[in-house]
Amino acid sequence: MNIENTKKYLLILLFAICFTGVQAQNDLISLRSVSDSEYEIQSTNGLPFTIVLENSNNDGQYHLPSGGSTIFKTEDLIGNRSTLRIIFEKEMYHSLEDKLIEQYDSDVQWITNFLEIKEKDKKMFPTRPVFSDVALEKLKSKVFDYATTDRKEDYFNQWIEKINYSVGAVDYFRKLYAASNGENNEHRYNFEPINIHAALRR
Repeated sequence: MNIENTKKYLLILLFAICFTGVQAQNDLISLRSVSDSEYEIQSTNGLPFTIVLENSNNDGQYHLPSGGSTIFKTEDLIGNRSTLRIIFEKEMYHSLEDKLIEQYDSDVQWITNFLEIKEKDKKMFPTRPVFSDVALEKLKSKVFDYATTDRKEDYFNQWIEKINYSVGAVDYFRKLYAASNGENNEHRYNFEPINIHAALRR
């Protein structure tokens, strides 16, 4: 998975949050009937998840592929008791974070080259794009000191977009993974059980 796919996932996610239709049960997945005997679960943002079916005749864990969907039989549902929930797996989280850190490192090299920041001064850049708001603004201020020409200032402005993306993406996936593991944050409801019967009736 490359950084462009990572960016694509985030852009799709923002669209999904704003425009998800009645089929969606949270920001991350949607359920819909595809026939009288089958229903489909789809990732609304392209991210792969593990689906956990419970209180059905087909209990277990199933892979929801990146950009794809998974089909289940409605005959396996037990009345209105059957539920599903999703898991954001550790391997996927670390894969995405590693790609973002790789891109961040590349962006640091890019801006230090164009602004001619000396090797000894590169220590101002943390090894990972994890900042408080104050710390991020402090770094931006330090880097701006090297934008001594109009051309360098243009490079600086491009880097601002890059660093804002990296910081936002790493923070988003960190919170998503934490919510998947039970942390009560703004994403937690995406990982709560969904009543399948009720969802398909919407």
